[in-house]
Amino acid sequence: MHYQIYAQLRAEIKDGLWIGHRDFPGEIELADRFDVSVITSRKALERLAAEGWIDRGRGRRTIAVARPETPPLKVPVETFPTGRLRPFTYRVLSRKIGTAPAEACQALGTPPGSDLWLCSRLRSFEGRRHSVTLNVQHAAVGERHSLSSLRQMPMPIILRQAGYRLARLTRRVAVSMPTPHVAAHLGITLNDPTLVFTFTIGDDKDAVIEWVRIYVHPNEPNPCETMNLETGSWQTDVAM
Repeated sequence: MHYQIYAQLRAEIKDGLWIGHRDFPGEIELADRFDVSVITSRKALERLAAEGWIDRGRGRRTIAVARPETPPLKVPVETFPTGRLRPFTYRVLSRKIGTAPAEACQALGTPPGSDLWLCSRLRSFEGRRHSVTLNVQHAAVGERHSLSSLRQMPMPIILRQAGYRLARLTRRVAVSMPTPHVAAHLGITLNDPTLVFTFTIGDDKDAVIEWVRIYVHPNEPNPCETMNLETGSWQTDVAM
């Protein structure tokens, strides 16, 4: 159990969620949060400290000291169409203004540790849990979306209805272990690898409107992509 706590906190630190915060949880707070003993939470903190993720000291609060790693920004040279939008159903898990992942901050042009609009949704397809999404936008954009629209529509349609002219999408694919939040809502374990898609969506003036991270249920088929050698673009036959 101490490893699960360690892995969760390490993931949060790597994601930039503790930048500028002075309220990193201590042994008792972690014990309450994860419903474990103080001995277990102490082991997790000791491992984080030994690996240089946090700084602990007697008589003062623990702070996160490791900086998140963000990939260099690249100008896309190819387009990646995603095909038609699937008829998902949505359940809003949370929406708030809060500390955004460092990569989202970078994409949206704000310093790491910035507060942005965050919306997490569970997407279901044909009655099965398909994926958990995290949409990140500037507060001035995200707070315009009604709860009703978030429960019913894909975000590109919501943004277009709000007057944004979407023109560019970039995508990165990776494999990662799910966070406890994702695992709980997808009904999987923390040891089940998931396919993770990271998108940025830009407008017709090349400004990034949204950063999105999608954790896909491991039972879902992987998208099959075909490159058009004449145009140099990729086409996906399974829309995400």
